[in-house]
Amino acid sequence: MSIELIAVAGMPELRPGDDIATVVAVATDVRSGDVLVVTQKIVSKAENRLVAVDADDPFSHKALVEEESVRVLRRRGDLVISETEHGFVCANAGVDRSNLDDGTAALLPRDSDRSARRIRDRVRSYFGSAHSL
Repeated sequence: MSIELIAVAGMPELRPGDDIATVVAVATDVRSGDVLVVTQKIVSKAENRLVAVDADDPFSHKALVEEESVRVLRRRGDLVISETEHGFVCANAGVDRSNLDDGTAALLPRDSDRSARRIRDRVRSYFGSAHSL
């Protein structure tokens, strides 16, 4: 048994309101039995879970980290390990400023399971119900 990982080439930069399933359907040919992995960052972008932060202050997102945390487990320097309302334990409550426009931070999707089901169902509709993603 083997596993082959293939990055989807030609994916555009996603924006709020973009339909991830349509973008994936245009960029690739998903076959029955394939496992499609979608990053939290593009889901957050498409679902407009983007918030403005002070571009000149590298710690301006720290208030967001506190807001997105239900429990702080550990602090070390500017790193916070916390639990989110989703039950996830992660660095900085999933608040992410990497690979985004200056002055923007991404929050975790509100309901990642619902987002995944919606993407899966829409991708299936593009490629036919015989696909078992």
